[in-house]
Amino acid sequence: MLRIDVKILQAAIARSDVSRLVEDRSRVTVWDMAPVWNNTGEPVEAGQAWINGSGRAVMYQIKDRRYISPLSHMRATVAGSRKFANISTIEWIPAAIATGSTAPQEVPA
Repeated sequence: MLRIDVKILQAAIARSDVSRLVEDRSRVTVWDMAPVWNNTGEPVEAGQAWINGSGRAVMYQIKDRRYISPLSHMRATVAGSRKFANISTIEWIPAAIATGSTAPQEVPA
């Protein structure tokens, strides 16, 4: 099992899915493990994980948020040569929303 801890999120990828993710580059399910670790129930599906287009990072979509982690860190974690893999939150803001307008900006000549 590959455990994913981000702030208060306690998620995991099943051991069999880790090899499918890395070797077959398949999308796999990410499970919310909080109910299990709190002894209140079964794991709940929380999102997905996949290898990005460049093949150098693992992308996670968990509960409407996206995260990214270097694939090399994840492989080293699974192999036991690292204790954890760095994970970063992806904040996506479309350019039209960021500028407050969808019209091109005029620039004086």
